[in-house]
Amino acid sequence: MEISVHKKQLLIVLCLISLSILGSGSGCVSKMKYMQLEAGLHNAEKQAAYAQSRYKYQKKINIQLAGRIEKLELETKKKQSVIKLQKEIISLLDDTKKTIETSLKDQIAKQEIEVVNMEDKLKVIFIDKILFNSGSSKINYSGKKLLLRMAGFLRDNKKQNIMIEGHTDNVPLKERLKKRFAGNWELSTARAAAIARFLQKKGGLDPKRLSACGYSCYRPVAPNNTKKGRRQNRRIEIILVPIK
Repeated sequence: MEISVHKKQLLIVLCLISLSILGSGSGCVSKMKYMQLEAGLHNAEKQAAYAQSRYKYQKKINIQLAGRIEKLELETKKKQSVIKLQKEIISLLDDTKKTIETSLKDQIAKQEIEVVNMEDKLKVIFIDKILFNSGSSKINYSGKKLLLRMAGFLRDNKKQNIMIEGHTDNVPLKERLKKRFAGNWELSTARAAAIARFLQKKGGLDPKRLSACGYSCYRPVAPNNTKKGRRQNRRIEIILVPIK
């Protein structure tokens, strides 16, 4: 508690009373005694001032500590929230992966489809001609069946957005295809857009959850100098991204 002016005045009054009592007893106060009392008063004032200074300093420190504690508590809550969200995302992706692997187990066994975990996302890769015939952007019959199967368990799972990526090998399009597509950029983009449209119209997925893009031959996953590598590069990737 702060040392008030009234307390200082009280000290002075007490000293004066002491002087008057001494004066009444002896008739006078020696100069030495007066100086001692004055020194005592001065010392008391110094101690009071020091105590007040220490109090203000300690109050300032306490305010700073309270601010730091509040900041740490807020950061802890944020981290706990992030950890909880990450656990929910991992659980969601694990459940989705199990569902996809069960639903598409035959195609996975034939290495026509791959399911890959990538940090907080899940990637389903449709390889080569499983969705499209060569040089076409029209989804084939088997592709439609597979996409409808996927849409079935993605439709009600509104906690994931769906990114569709089209990829090709580096072989230039034949002349007959150039009437429809200027190159692999256009072909890869058209395929991705066709899948997005199909999932919306036939699969019943909310279009706000869908996005489509094409990357031509510029994001290969294997060398293009072998038949096997080119087959792996001709692919559609459907990436499930949890909504945070």
